[in-house]
Amino acid sequence: MKRNRVLVAACSLGVLGAIAGSVLLYAAGVPKDARYVGANKCMACHMKEYKSWQKTKHATVFAQLQGDEVKKADCVKCHTTAYGQPGGFTSVEQTPNLENVQCEACHGQGSAHIEAAKSAPESGDWDKKINKVPQNVCVDCHNPHINRKELAEKSRAEQKK
Repeated sequence: MKRNRVLVAACSLGVLGAIAGSVLLYAAGVPKDARYVGANKCMACHMKEYKSWQKTKHATVFAQLQGDEVKKADCVKCHTTAYGQPGGFTSVEQTPNLENVQCEACHGQGSAHIEAAKSAPESGDWDKKINKVPQNVCVDCHNPHINRKELAEKSRAEQKK
């Protein structure tokens, strides 16, 4: 029982740390009205990174969802970009450009970064208009205490019954 309380406390601290990190990043210059744009927009300037991302499981993770999983929040939040966030993935029909885990899943909204790069590329201001990757961002989906593959298999087996 004591171990469970310690794990809950540790997870809670990690989430609070990620939230605090996001707040600090916004204070560093990312406007609150920034929008998600999708990896295809990032590709225009970051081709090397885009090609590298395309070789990862993150680039095709949405295709792993089966049946109604594409509508389940617990599934979609880890197989898309910014599900549950203002301007993030909402559905295949409305936001297909945010399927899969893309650049903005870690870096946040890219619209201000793109606009700053277009308007004054030599100023370097564009570099201040993108989030640096928060330290604990991966644990939102890659939590060592939760076997998501096992949960998916169990859910799929229950659906077949």
